[in-house]
Amino acid sequence: MTNTGTLSRYWMFSDEYTQDPYPFLAQLRAEQPVCRVETPDGVRAWVVSRYDDVRDALSDPRLGRDIGKLYAALGKQLGQEIKPADEISNHLANSDPPRHTPLRKALTFAFTPKRVRGLRDGWEKVVDDLLDEMVRTDNRDLVSGLNEPLPIITIAQLMGVPDADWPRFLVWTNTLRRVDASDPTGIIAEHTRQLSDYLKALIATKQRTPQDDLISALVHADEDKRLTAAEALSTAFALMTGGNDTTTSLLNGSFAALLTHTGEADKIRADWSLLPNAVEELLRFTSPLINSLQRVTLEPVELCGVKIPKDEIIIISLAGANHDPHAFADRAAELDITRPKPAHVSFGYGIHYCLGSHMSKALTELAIRRVYERFPGIRLAVHPSEVRYRPGLMVRPMIDLPVRF
Repeated sequence: MTNTGTLSRYWMFSDEYTQDPYPFLAQLRAEQPVCRVETPDGVRAWVVSRYDDVRDALSDPRLGRDIGKLYAALGKQLGQEIKPADEISNHLANSDPPRHTPLRKALTFAFTPKRVRGLRDGWEKVVDDLLDEMVRTDNRDLVSGLNEPLPIITIAQLMGVPDADWPRFLVWTNTLRRVDASDPTGIIAEHTRQLSDYLKALIATKQRTPQDDLISALVHADEDKRLTAAEALSTAFALMTGGNDTTTSLLNGSFAALLTHTGEADKIRADWSLLPNAVEELLRFTSPLINSLQRVTLEPVELCGVKIPKDEIIIISLAGANHDPHAFADRAAELDITRPKPAHVSFGYGIHYCLGSHMSKALTELAIRRVYERFPGIRLAVHPSEVRYRPGLMVRPMIDLPVRF
């Protein structure tokens, strides 16, 4: 696709955008850096797409993340009251200062790079076990074999979930990831309830008998850093339902990029010291989170000369920013694992910068290294154009990634 023409108001929800958003985003940056869009059910929003504007929007206190205010704005447009569930109402990604500040302080204290480093040996075993299972069952799909289960299992480890319960987490999170949002069978509601009940019981167990895990650290910290049971539940729910999706998206995008840019993969295999910088470039190039969590205007604002009233929904395009040639003048549309310090916005910017970034990067580095060490001849088993995605407002879930070992 070389020319999107005049964009319809539903362009962001078209299959063409889902499969390849970058031509649309290039047109936005050039013609409508702040563009109005509508969802199929009639919700109006505004998309910000240029790198500098995205950074400004991510740190603009007039664009709020308070989930109650966001849902109120959505309900106002739809003509109905919408209330967020308890499971998503009490974590830092869905709050603004002053409430956000102590929540972030608590997570920063507990979710440390040191804690992540302490788990790496266990992660390597998880990766190898998943690859062994792919070989044993002749599964040649990296999405279902490695990239989806790996983040779920490692986040469960981080939170102190017993190994025997990992299969239940795989079922719950796969349901929440894949079942149609309209939920005609009621399975989303049922599995949400089961996951919530499990996490409540886990938190209660950690309150009685703390161990060396994230949940224990959150509920047994000093008073000024301690989360309540409701806050710990919301945080755990966010990790299990949101944290694993973004890391899965990063793994999917990274392997798809390396399997279609074999020269860049060969550079990494020849010099593993390039891997950390390669992951930073893969984060920029693949934009695992194509849009940030939506914001709501807390007062009338002007963005790029466009006046936007209070209580409007703002969609911040991280993918648009990461491919902006004004920010990445040296071949922004190309993958270059030696690009010096790619200053991507894939983990956000400002007070909502992702606290799990070090875990996501470490896990991706490990997965890439183990796959290419064990299967140096790995190749994509289909033409790149056959790699397909499901629609999503924040991530584009990859359907499958067939490979030959």
